[in-house]
Amino acid sequence: MPSLLHAKPVASPLELEWLKPKGLKLGDTIALVAPAGPVDRAVVLAYQLQLEKSGYQVQCDERMLDRKKEYLAGSDDDRLNELNQAIRNPNVRGVFPVRGGYGLTRILDRVDYESLRRDPKVIIGYSDLTALHLAIACKSRVVSFHSPMPMSNLAQGHLPEHAYSHKAFERTLFVDRYPKEMTGETIETPASDPIKTINAGKARGRLMGGNLSLVCATLGTPFAIEATGNILFLEDVNEAPYRVDRLLSQLRLAGILDSVAGIVLGQFTNKDPNDAKEIDRVLSEAMKPLSCPVVANFPVGHVPKNATLPHGAMVELDADRKCLTLLEEPCMR
Repeated sequence: MPSLLHAKPVASPLELEWLKPKGLKLGDTIALVAPAGPVDRAVVLAYQLQLEKSGYQVQCDERMLDRKKEYLAGSDDDRLNELNQAIRNPNVRGVFPVRGGYGLTRILDRVDYESLRRDPKVIIGYSDLTALHLAIACKSRVVSFHSPMPMSNLAQGHLPEHAYSHKAFERTLFVDRYPKEMTGETIETPASDPIKTINAGKARGRLMGGNLSLVCATLGTPFAIEATGNILFLEDVNEAPYRVDRLLSQLRLAGILDSVAGIVLGQFTNKDPNDAKEIDRVLSEAMKPLSCPVVANFPVGHVPKNATLPHGAMVELDADRKCLTLLEEPCMR
């Protein structure tokens, strides 16, 4: 038996090389899962049919469609086992959570990150799925995708207001829709909603973040965001101005805002127009004292125009030109 004194130290996940999943190709199997809130049967089945007509195999447990436990899509074990089975199944190449809501933080410590590291696959989602993206970054070192979901944009891709989200999603994840070269490509943003510069400058780093509430909820845990030297992106929905203020203050007090290389602010949507104006003021006041480049009004969040962003990939933020550029292909071809 080898001496413990000479045993090879186990590398921290944070020291591992970043990996990328293979892009999805025709014939691949995509698993639809519900790790958070309960689903809409009709919408999920419509999207399943859409994928199958496009030439993909779909794995969808019939029980998931009716599974509900108050505000959750079933028990913690039900949701966790479904997610882990998809991650562990070598035939599954894409894992598509069908919606957000709430529930990921309840099971985050039991996800099989080692299996995902051994066999990287495309994992998508936004909102509550932010917690999973952050955890995958910490524990698996695999690029995942902050993106629309079947119940948010994807099933409605045929509608004009969702065309941008649908195109951006497929262009990023489906091999047959790839441009010839994605390295150095600027992420397309709608001309009708121009990006705004808050702080000028240019910076490079890994793209990290998502929903502001979930970024803050994971601080102090083993799944907290890795901020130092990275590009932080944030969005949120239905939060009062004082809550956005408090969440940003939490990031500042935790040292996050001072350690990032740059910040991309997405959509902070609120039903009250007066609140929306106040939130813009809160965001501006929090960002202007920072020394890093910052842009606002990026098309990411709880809106029809929701970009697909490779969480963990290297990007360049140019606040002067108001653009975000991929420095590497987000998927392997």
